[in-house]
Parts: sequence; structure tokens; C-alpha cells
Amino acid sequence: MTTEDTTSVAEQPAPTHKRRWRGLLTNRDFMIVWGGFTVSSVGTALSNLAVPLLALGLSGSPTMAGLVGAARLAPYLLLNLLAGVFIDRWDRRRVMIVADLGRFAALATIPIAYAFDSLTIGHLAAVAFLEGVGHVFSAVSHLSALSKLVPEDQLASANALNEVADSAAGVGGSALSGALIGLAKNSTVGAIYSYAVDAVTYLLSGASLLFVRKSFQEERPAGEPRSVLADLKEGMSFLWRQRLLRLLMVMVTLINFFQAPFNLATIVLATEELDINAGLIGLILAAVGLGTVASAFAASWLRERISLRSMALGSIALWAVAATMMAAAPSMLLLTAGVLITNLLWPIFAVSLVTYRLSATPDHLQGRVNSAFRTLSFGVEPLGLALGGALIASLGPRTLFWAAAAGLFVVLIGGVCTWRGTLTTETPTPKAPDLT
Repeated sequence: MTTEDTTSVAEQPAPTHKRRWRGLLTNRDFMIVWGGFTVSSVGTALSNLAVPLLALGLSGSPTMAGLVGAARLAPYLLLNLLAGVFIDRWDRRRVMIVADLGRFAALATIPIAYAFDSLTIGHLAAVAFLEGVGHVFSAVSHLSALSKLVPEDQLASANALNEVADSAAGVGGSALSGALIGLAKNSTVGAIYSYAVDAVTYLLSGASLLFVRKSFQEERPAGEPRSVLADLKEGMSFLWRQRLLRLLMVMVTLINFFQAPFNLATIVLATEELDINAGLIGLILAAVGLGTVASAFAASWLRERISLRSMALGSIALWAVAATMMAAAPSMLLLTAGVLITNLLWPIFAVSLVTYRLSATPDHLQGRVNSAFRTLSFGVEPLGLALGGALIASLGPRTLFWAAAAGLFVVLIGGVCTWRGTLTTETPTPKAPDLT
């Protein structure tokens, strides 16, 4: 039987009755998971400033700082696909607990090694990689479990609340990191303090998951053992047959590639060309984060009124403008405005994209589809950061921003030309597995 293409749903705004915030906020298990996610997101925000600062302090090289950042992101490329397979097989809550405790143990070695004067750039890169491994397994498990923790009609609100937590944690984490750096005798010591606090956030997040009662996945009937390759093929083929998901995956991949070195470029431009104190940068990023909190709150409301097409293409256009502003910034004011626009748009875009992806994917494929999407879209970031670090070192941060602006304008043109042709009527892949 031929039915309407699932991709066409994204062209219509979500109905307003799906915003059931009260039911979401009284969902005990979701709120526990959300609380742990919020705490760990504060730690992630601490690391976002601490990692490049500590790498620069140890090596004095933007190239090495870019490589350390790339090591933190490399698991997205190397492990995401396999993570999705095992997350669909294992208990998702247990995976998240182990990932949090593993990150706690890895990050705790940084201040210990520094105290004994044995911290090296290689050690920092290894810990960054292990943190990335934990994040891959935890993030895909959390995302895949969301549709079991809340009803489908609350998915958009749940995604919006996650974006609120991530944005608010960015504010708090950046402010705390800036304060720690400002109070320390130098930025390297301040970054060490940030690592210590980051480790504790993962310990708290993992402990909170012990109190969740609800299952993170459907009951899985016993069946014939399947190979990893067969499971990978099933998830990837589902994603490939969904035309809109396929287009979005390509677009987000290119966007993340161009934006991956933005944090490093911002820090280098602010400290070396605009003569801004590193501690002040953290406080400015915290102020910028206030805007992202507001946009995250508005994301669910906007999703009901603006189609995904308008949201996606409009965001890319504004991201390109923001990169241009940062490239030409004569002072911290214009640079901050560019950072604000860049961060403001992500919660709005992410809520629409992720909600559509979760709704279009059956539970038994959630891990594999989410991980396959993220393998390219996030896996390209290590390459972007490594190449961006080298470009910053050789030609400066402004050249990096100019190149990113040009690339984003190309993505926009490609998206405008491709979107309508992608959304042709077709027979959709059914959400339930074909048992015939």
C-alpha cells in the first residue's frame, strides 16, 4: 500500500496541542535524566574553554591545540556507528552510567598529573579522546531513550527542554570557567581547576541515573543472533531511504565542518589580536549563552509555526552572515555578536531536526539511525578542527572565518537548489519492521 512520504511531514508546522509542558515537567523519570544531563552539560561547557586553553598553555601552538580538540571529537567518526549497534542491543541506562563514570575517572587524572608536574600534551589528548568516547555512547543512548521516557506528542517539548539545559549549562559552565581562570594565577591553572569540576559533574550525572525506574527501551524478543555488519546495514539503509533525513545529514555535516574551529579561532582572535583577557572571554561566552537559553525556550514554539525548510535554510544564511561578522570584527563587540548569532540558532534548528528524526525512526533502530546520522555530521568535526587549527596557525583566525563564511554560503545555495527536488512523493520506509 502506498502512503504519504514521511519526509513531507517536516514541511508542515507541528500542531499546537503537542506542547504539553506540564505533563513533561511532572514526568519523574524524565526530569531525573534531564537533571543529570544538565549537570554533565555544565562540565562539557567547562571543557569547551579549558581544553584549548590548557592545550595552548602546554604546547604554545594553535596547531597542537587543534589536534587535541580533534582527539576529543574523533570518536564521533571512529565509534559512532558501532556505538549505535550496541546501544540497540544493550541496556541504554547502564551504558550511560558506565560512560559517565568512565569520563569521571579519565578527567580526574588531569589535575592529579598536573599536581605531580607530569602532565603532557599527549596525556591531555588521550583524556580528550576518552572523554569523546564516553560522550558518544552517552549521547546516543540518551537520544535513543527519549522516545521511551516521554510520549510522542511531548518529544518536541522534551527536545526543547534538553536544549534549554544545554544552553543554560553553557552559561553557567562558561561563567564558572571564566571565574576559575580569573581567580587562578594563570589560565593554565584555571583550566586545571575546570577539569577537576568537570570530573565531578560526570560523577553526579552517573549517580542520578540509578534512581530512574522506567525502561530506556522496548522489550526485545529473543531471536536469531545477528552480525554487527547486518545491524549496521539495517540502520544505514533506513536512514538512506529517508530522503529528507539524508539531505539534512549532508547539510549538518558541512555546517559542522566549517564551524568546528570557531571556538579556537574566537579565543586566538580575542587574545592575540584584540588583546582580551582569557577570563573575560569565559564571562562573555556566558553572557552569549543567555541568548541561547532564550532561543531554546522558544524552539518548541517556533517549530509549531515555521517549517523545517525555512528553519534550516534561514539558519544557514544567518550562520554565514555571523562568520562574516567575526572575520571583519574590529573589536570584541562585533566578534561577540557573531558568536551570539551562531549559538542562538543551534537550539532552534536542533529541536526541529531531532524531533523529526526521532518521530520517523522506530525504537529498535533508534541507536543505529541516530549514530549513523551523527557519524558524519559530528564525525567530520575532528577534521574541521585539525585543518582549522593549521589554518589559524599559518594564516590567522580571520582567514578561517572568511573561509567558513564562503563555505556556508555554498551550503545555502546547494540547500536551496536541492530541497524541493529531494521532497518528491515516494513510498516511505515503514516504522515497524517488515516481518513477512
